[in-house]
Amino acid sequence: MAGIGTCYQAYWQDSPSTIHIRFDIRPDHEKSQLLPLLYQGIQGLLAHRKCEFRRLMCGAREDDSERVQFLLGQGFRQGMRSPSSALQVATFDGSACDGTYERLAQDGIRLITLAQLYGEEPEWKRKLRDLRWEIVQDVPSTEPFAEPTEEEFEEMVLKDPALDEEAFFVALSADGTFIGMSNLWRNDPAGKRLDTGLTGVIRSHRRRGIATALKMRTIQYAQTCGAETIETSNEEGSPMLALNLKLGFDPKPAWVDYTRETSA
Repeated sequence: MAGIGTCYQAYWQDSPSTIHIRFDIRPDHEKSQLLPLLYQGIQGLLAHRKCEFRRLMCGAREDDSERVQFLLGQGFRQGMRSPSSALQVATFDGSACDGTYERLAQDGIRLITLAQLYGEEPEWKRKLRDLRWEIVQDVPSTEPFAEPTEEEFEEMVLKDPALDEEAFFVALSADGTFIGMSNLWRNDPAGKRLDTGLTGVIRSHRRRGIATALKMRTIQYAQTCGAETIETSNEEGSPMLALNLKLGFDPKPAWVDYTRETSA
């Protein structure tokens, strides 16, 4: 098997007229030969299924010149750009955030893990779903998000095999309100790389250092579990990208969403 071409509608987005496509090609095979074949196969499938759509979308790293040139040649145009970044865990210096935890403690704000949440809050699952949905709505995206049911939230988050309950942090206000979250995913079987999931704070509690404290907790966790790097990506205008760079993440090539508008 040299390559795979996939097309799908994103269940986490409210965009039935957008078809996402993806190409996975083995490094030892020429993209220039396989991309046209896979793309032709996807087009044939969509025509056979008589799919009605108005937009095709495909992501590519900006340094993957073969893929980028192919997409541009097919009429795709550059859309949202999301620079990647990586932190070398061993070199993390938290001195720039001195006093962050103390300031939050003075306001009665606590950071606890998902594992701790189980025994503390009977309604944790519903409240965590609601928290995530409130945060997600402010995440930059080319398409509007679809609000998940509690069952869908459980399936795509809580049942993800990469979930680590000790690397999933939730911020609680003095009255127990869920106000922020950040987590790491164990997608690397060797455990050397951790991937950042969703980090965010509800609007009423922003600009108080909560996101910074949550990010610091994830980094400190990475230091204790033997991970070497934390990787993430953020839309280039996002405040979260600026926070990551402040914490020592090094910028890497960006992922870019390429889109092609079509009438059918």
